Amino acid sequence: MSKNNSGGKRRFPSVSALVSQSLILPLFYRFAVFLYKSIRESAVGQFFLNYEKEEAAMKESFPGRLSARLNITDRVLRPLRFRIAAQFDHSMILNIIRRYLTRLASLSLATYGLVCLTFSFFSCMVIVAKFFLQASDAVSAALIGDIVVPAAALLIGICLVSSHHFLAEALCQSKIVHFFLFRCAGAKEEYFRSLGHIHGHAAAASVVGSVLGLFTAFLPAYLIPLGMAGLVVLLLIYKIPEAGVILALFALPFLPTKALIGLMMYLLLCFFLKYFRGKRTIHFGWLDLCVLLFMIVMLVAGVFSASPADSLFPVMVFLCFMCGYFLIVNLIRTSEWVERAAFAVVSSSTLVSLYGIYQNFFGGAATTWQDTDMFSEITGRVVSTFENPNVLAEYLIMCIPAAVAGFFCSKRASERLLYLFLCGISGACLIFTWSRGAWLGFMIAMLLFLLIYSKKTMVVMLFGMLAVPFAPFVLPASIMNRFLSIGNLADSSTSDRVHIWEGVAGLLKDHFLAGIGVGVGVFQKIYPRYTLAGIETAPHSHNLFLQILVETGIFGLILFFIFLVVYAKQFFTLSVRPLPEKRRILMAALFCGTLAVLAQGMTDYIWYDYRVLLVFWLMIGLTVAVGRTALEENRSPEASLRQN
Repeated sequence: MSKNNSGGKRRFPSVSALVSQSLILPLFYRFAVFLYKSIRESAVGQFFLNYEKEEAAMKESFPGRLSARLNITDRVLRPLRFRIAAQFDHSMILNIIRRYLTRLASLSLATYGLVCLTFSFFSCMVIVAKFFLQASDAVSAALIGDIVVPAAALLIGICLVSSHHFLAEALCQSKIVHFFLFRCAGAKEEYFRSLGHIHGHAAAASVVGSVLGLFTAFLPAYLIPLGMAGLVVLLLIYKIPEAGVILALFALPFLPTKALIGLMMYLLLCFFLKYFRGKRTIHFGWLDLCVLLFMIVMLVAGVFSASPADSLFPVMVFLCFMCGYFLIVNLIRTSEWVERAAFAVVSSSTLVSLYGIYQNFFGGAATTWQDTDMFSEITGRVVSTFENPNVLAEYLIMCIPAAVAGFFCSKRASERLLYLFLCGISGACLIFTWSRGAWLGFMIAMLLFLLIYSKKTMVVMLFGMLAVPFAPFVLPASIMNRFLSIGNLADSSTSDRVHIWEGVAGLLKDHFLAGIGVGVGVFQKIYPRYTLAGIETAPHSHNLFLQILVETGIFGLILFFIFLVVYAKQFFTLSVRPLPEKRRILMAALFCGTLAVLAQGMTDYIWYDYRVLLVFWLMIGLTVAVGRTALEENRSPEASLRQN
């Protein structure tokens, strides 16, 4: 008996060998290759692959030639930038701030330990004074809780006061700080290593600690370290605006809307300061023009709203969050920042999903958003850090594709297992939202992603079609019943949507051209005039495209569709360029994630939650940034943008 290898073990044929030996599968693969080629060479395919030609045509158009002749960039903006940069560089105040920040980073850890000790002592004195001056039992209990911060400061001070190290070198040596400060935030390790060593004055450290301790007489003790940490973060974002984008991508599900507004406005300020100092550039193309025009339409619709008071805040939020698109396409300009952004999305969505899974199994899932008579087997729908299960699902279907891309991009088995595990966590949380629209949108998006990823997907689809009849025997009955109920008017959720759409159709007869104005507050005032009996109130139209039509009129909807077409054209044009495989996969995954949420937008107003609005435009921007960055670095690897 012959042996196939030296070990004497029988070798089984590989999957590729089985396919090659099959009579049917190669025919399917050849058909798939023929179909891909036909689509690419068709009129539709050529239409979606000519984005670069349209950008060139825009430059040759009358507005483009006029802009080139006026040359505002070289005649006005460039001299203005140089003048502002010179003012910044010679500003006495800024030079003092830079000098003191450098000094703070160069101080010894013993100096900071002394600050902590004096802070602990004086804050404890304040607590003792309050305890005797205020006899209330409730106040006394609150004061006992305040002792946690001074106690922590005391322990930190004891550990640091005898240290012989300095802050800059300690930051470089700490693995945790190294990960967050240098790998995630993109700070330059060389800068910290080049700083000198300064032994601070004990008297100055004691004064600073005592002043901070006395502040606890007016503020809760925990606000002191939080405020100082916040100040450090603001300074870091000012120095590296890209780090602010990464922070926004990560912290978005955990921050309230007003905090996100403040963060985005501060990011815009930091970016423009960098731009006018000549340290950042602005890329403006055909797609960017579409986004800008849509922002203008939103602004006009808000100004000429049927209820301007109800449109003021929503319009400001929309414009502020849509600026996130411009921030991300102009700041995420290298492969390193692309990887940091993808990591922020995956890690944040994983934490959100873990909390959602915890809610499902340990309480917190609610039945508020479901028909309990029709779906009695569902114990509740999770919301995690959001207020609504559909909102959570919208967030997840935009973020999960980034983890899917990580799985396909990984070369090592351990990395693939890790990303598969992360996809499983987020996928489980998505299931527990019980959002049928999100399920359907995600399935469509993943199918499109696989078709873009490989022609062999069509061969795999053959087996998938054969497996469909067996799905009821594999999937839980609760999932099958929920999914098959799509379109069932017996479900109150579905029937309510249909009746709302009928009422909105009546509203559009009177406001089709210009809309009623931006904001659900305006909608809730105008819609009751057209509502059907039994559906007297509705927060919105439960359809993204209908809501845009209602708020901005037909011109706003047409402009939004133009934006989507141009967005798709840019993606497909870049996808056929010779880009690095990792970037192509990530770009395709993010693109399909936005398509998934747009598909859900057919049955829900996905911009109702402002955080989802921000995620949407950030993901659009990140998709564009990945493609542009890969194309730029592929053209000139040596000339990749250096961001300071």
